[in-house]
Amino acid sequence: MINKFKMICILGIIALVIMGCSKIAGIEKGTVKVTSSDLFEGESKKLKPHMGLISGCVKVKYKGDKKFISCKYEIWENGEISETSGLFSKSIDGEFDGEVSISLKELINNELEISEDMIMTTAIGNESGYNSNRRYIKRFDKEYGYSPYDLTEEIIETDEAEIDVWGLMAEDDNIYSPKSSIQATAKEMDWAIVLKIYFED
Repeated sequence: MINKFKMICILGIIALVIMGCSKIAGIEKGTVKVTSSDLFEGESKKLKPHMGLISGCVKVKYKGDKKFISCKYEIWENGEISETSGLFSKSIDGEFDGEVSISLKELINNELEISEDMIMTTAIGNESGYNSNRRYIKRFDKEYGYSPYDLTEEIIETDEAEIDVWGLMAEDDNIYSPKSSIQATAKEMDWAIVLKIYFED
């Protein structure tokens, strides 16, 4: 028979193995970790210049009690939020290890001119699959210079926060000067779109 001490040791080893195999081991409960990624990786990088996309991607790890990861966006004009809208959610049941991505594509109208609208596609995905949303948004002035704001540093937040994960900044004078954060930069731009993630019960 296995005595009580041996049983405790065996259970402890099993617990350590399970924790070691978890992809989100080391993250405290109720914590979100966001790091930069790339929508085009490996061989697919060759396709990037041919797709005509302005894109961004981040890796997200989460462990807690929330049931959904959700996306929303804000459009900023002249330092103020002019539009905000929820996009969609993905069921996660307390854990998530995956990516959130966005792409914006310019449209050409019947007169072969750049349309006033862009197609925005957002996606949340992990090993269980992808959820995505596509919609039209009014684009910034065609004369503006623009640049994506990709994360350069890891973000660690609680699951009660709304987290800015990507932005596109546009300026009339074509001068782009990133600030310390996505939101701080958006406030200084003539036009900006900010992608945010948050968690819900």
